[in-house]
Amino acid sequence: MSVTESGFSDSVLALLPELGLPVLAGTVMLASLGVPMLPGSLMVLVAGTLAAAGELPVLATMITVLCAALLGDQLGFLLGRLFGSQLARREDPTLRRALSLLETRGPMAVFLTRWLIAPLGPAMNVVAGAGGLVWPRFLLADLAGEIVWTLGYMALGASFAPFIPQIAELSSDITLLLAALAVALAAGVLLRRHRPHGPR
Repeated sequence: MSVTESGFSDSVLALLPELGLPVLAGTVMLASLGVPMLPGSLMVLVAGTLAAAGELPVLATMITVLCAALLGDQLGFLLGRLFGSQLARREDPTLRRALSLLETRGPMAVFLTRWLIAPLGPAMNVVAGAGGLVWPRFLLADLAGEIVWTLGYMALGASFAPFIPQIAELSSDITLLLAALAVALAAGVLLRRHRPHGPR
């Protein structure tokens, strides 16, 4: 991620405590749709922390994340359905990886790319819509995967909540520290996932 992209992500994260659920919904939906530079997963981590600390309503936050992610995924599927022939001619390695995974795993590929292989999620939406999967099967796999993603990331973010009072004593800018914790956690997960050898 470039300095510009990092600054943009930090700016979006900083809006969450101020604007609440609307900025959360917009960010998650656009990130699910594949818009670059939007920190969807990090936003959900921070939302989980804020919800556990009482800064955001827990149930409304969960429903917002889930519905926004589903909406972005369904729009991606629709784009694939409408423009699949043009997209099939593109030499895009991400689309080809998503298509290969879909051909070998079927609906399970959609489920896994919601949370376990999340970087392939937007591309998977498009290739599934381009003819790789019928919509009802896509919807069911998408719903199951996004439930796992929503609950998992919010629970992970909530684990930071007990440390907020100590953090507040050290800094007046809690949002940036929460974002830094989320970035560090996400980086650690990615490093472990891409480690060439050894246990995960």
